[in-house]
Amino acid sequence: MRHPDYRNYSVDDLTRDEYFRQWVIDRDSQSGAFWSEWLAENPDCTDKVQVARAFLQALEEKNTALQPAELDQIFNDILHSSQRQEIPFWRTTVFRIAAALLLFIGLGYVSYSFLTKSRAGQPVGSRMASLDDLSPALTSDYTETVNESAEPRTFLLHDSSTVVLYPNGRLRYPNHFAATKREVYLSGRAFFSVKKNPKMPFWVYTDQISTQVLGTSFLITTGETDAKVEVRSGRVSVYMRKDVVKEETTRNNELVGMVLTPNQQVVFSTTEKRLVKSVVEQPITLHPVRQDAYVFEETPVTDVFSLLEKTYGLTFIYDASNLKECYLTANLAGESLFEKLNLICKITRSSYEMVDGQIVIHSKGCENK
Repeated sequence: MRHPDYRNYSVDDLTRDEYFRQWVIDRDSQSGAFWSEWLAENPDCTDKVQVARAFLQALEEKNTALQPAELDQIFNDILHSSQRQEIPFWRTTVFRIAAALLLFIGLGYVSYSFLTKSRAGQPVGSRMASLDDLSPALTSDYTETVNESAEPRTFLLHDSSTVVLYPNGRLRYPNHFAATKREVYLSGRAFFSVKKNPKMPFWVYTDQISTQVLGTSFLITTGETDAKVEVRSGRVSVYMRKDVVKEETTRNNELVGMVLTPNQQVVFSTTEKRLVKSVVEQPITLHPVRQDAYVFEETPVTDVFSLLEKTYGLTFIYDASNLKECYLTANLAGESLFEKLNLICKITRSSYEMVDGQIVIHSKGCENK
């Protein structure tokens, strides 16, 4: 492969050169061997090559910061080269580029360090409201766990409740729960299996919502501006975070939450600033039935809906008198809830919608079917 005369290249030319970028960004071994040999033959070009290399590494998405030791080495190498300059080094183009580059990287490093330390010293969710407004127990004598691995991790709390914390999730909990309330703070995603204790409700706080349970299993997912609670078993009450803060500060005891039962979920709407209740995306079977229970032959469709309610723990709303002539002959074994519903509605010429965590069936009847 024929290469251009890199001795005449400026720092800017090098950063734009494809073969040079293969070496610095892609870590290509072939181009790396070439540049190592080229630098050995052209030692007087080392400074501009190092500046161009540092510039690309600093801006590279996969490696946005150089190690301080490497920055020092590059800077010292460039400074030492001033002994070979006929004009003062601080007046050279190389020095101006290196100084600007190191200032750019240095400011980025300082900013990142400051933000990291600031966030580490703040309660999770302090961007919304201080945890002092909710729970002093979470601002002193607490443990904060972060899952930095690529797999979910399981933690056992001292009340025997378990938490499966997903990657990048952060959980804060007191080293000793209070006598009347168990409180934790979550950022990210976690699945909770709470040990039942009616005398000590379990609260999960996030930036947007607060969830109260006595003993149940549920999944909470939080983002920068949204949050979702999905219930697997038991019952939970979900509140707007601001409402909980208001109740704690005013002590008016008028807190009213949105109650969820298995296979229901609530999502915090960022646009409407309210909680929206619905059915989970993939409802699970709560009460197993025989495999042949979903093989129907001229079965009243109302009986089918009753079986679905029993299996999934969800409420079906429909006009029974309007469906009295509707019968179903089909094999729905092995299908998910929504696949079952789609087939039922197609056969009976009906439709359904989910309203407030319930399934509403719309039908004009089957007399003329």
